[in-house]
Amino acid sequence: MITLSKIAKLAHVSVSTASKAFSMSSEVNPETREMIFKIAKEYGCFKKFYNAKYPKLVFAIICPEFKSRFYSDALSLVQEYSKEYNCEICVASTDFSLETEKMLFEYYTKYTSVDAIININGQLADYEVFSQTPVVNFFPSNKADADITVVDELDNALKEHLNLCKQKGISSIGFIGESHTNSKLLLFQRNMEEIFEEYKKEFISISQKRFEDGGFEAMEKLLKGNNLPRIVVCAYDCMAIGAINAIEKRGLKVPGDVAVLGIDDIRESAFLPTPLSSINQNLEKACKEAVDALINRLYDKPYQKIIKVPAELKIRKSSEI
Repeated sequence: MITLSKIAKLAHVSVSTASKAFSMSSEVNPETREMIFKIAKEYGCFKKFYNAKYPKLVFAIICPEFKSRFYSDALSLVQEYSKEYNCEICVASTDFSLETEKMLFEYYTKYTSVDAIININGQLADYEVFSQTPVVNFFPSNKADADITVVDELDNALKEHLNLCKQKGISSIGFIGESHTNSKLLLFQRNMEEIFEEYKKEFISISQKRFEDGGFEAMEKLLKGNNLPRIVVCAYDCMAIGAINAIEKRGLKVPGDVAVLGIDDIRESAFLPTPLSSINQNLEKACKEAVDALINRLYDKPYQKIIKVPAELKIRKSSEI
């Protein structure tokens, strides 16, 4: 591992002079600075020691979209924590396309040569072809081996909710989602089978619309059925807000007639007329630990390869039954 003292030795200067050169101090003449920089670049550690007006490192963040609150909040948090290390980010969206995701990886690793990539909810199954660039696999939809993987424990929080329902003798539980929430549907189905040994297909409603409109439409489909679930799990909070609106427009009450649970625990959830129960995926902790681990990885320090972030079930009025 190349150190500052080794660079100083190769440049025939003191460690103090080398450090001042990387800080762009006026005490170091331009010729000496360029010689030190040249040695650092030859050893591939220039960015490791450079500490001037430009960011030390640049991270590329790839995510499915910018519109949803989950992704926009994740981007903001990663940017906030990256700036604490004087690092900058650039962002790109895939629009949920695997081919676009592959193209962006090629672009950032082979053309722009960013220092690392943070892939949020990525679909790629193999990062080996991009092995020269460190990758953070953030809340992945696959089990691809990356330098750092951040895993949410949504599964445990959903189990906690379903077990609470079972304790109260309630097994009439539905799910509403949309085209991009299949992983949550599969999680719901698997846990229902594990805890209740079955789930009712007629209690599952998938909308082609998204966000509040999707939640409203999906809930309306359930409301038209002959048998209504006592509790509805929504793929994310914005859908839950739409679902509550559809329930109340029918003259029914939440949670009196239908209880509602969301996922993501966005800021507004606690302040709705009927405060929304939700699963908080601890996004702040996930982003902070991901950036910390990535910085340690890039600076050859010990780092956590697998980061497990506990999710927390937040019980509010919408699911009190």
